[in-house]
Amino acid sequence: MAVIVFLRGVNVGGHKTFRPSIVARKLSAYDVVNVGAAGTFVVRKPGSRAKFRTALLRKLPFSTQVVLCDGRDLIRLEKVNPFGTEVRTSLSNAPEMLVCPSADARLAIREST
Repeated sequence: MAVIVFLRGVNVGGHKTFRPSIVARKLSAYDVVNVGAAGTFVVRKPGSRAKFRTALLRKLPFSTQVVLCDGRDLIRLEKVNPFGTEVRTSLSNAPEMLVCPSADARLAIREST
């Protein structure tokens, strides 16, 4: 199963900037797919999480917090739909918003299974 990577506080407001597509290419042995510019990746051949995490951190030009989660967990979260039909559009609600993978990420996750 694919692993999803979230990097905290990167490519935001000119801080901790990098090119995720280049990092994904450098991690091609793990079959990494870059999703957007905010430091989200789908890793289709992660192998050992500890080894992958170490490899990822070595490729980043700065230190940051990294979260790894199973793709199946994000797919399940999306299916649960915890907010129902509620739509949040105000930035004041942003901390409460649910982060779900994009269609590209879902496709990459499903292709890895």
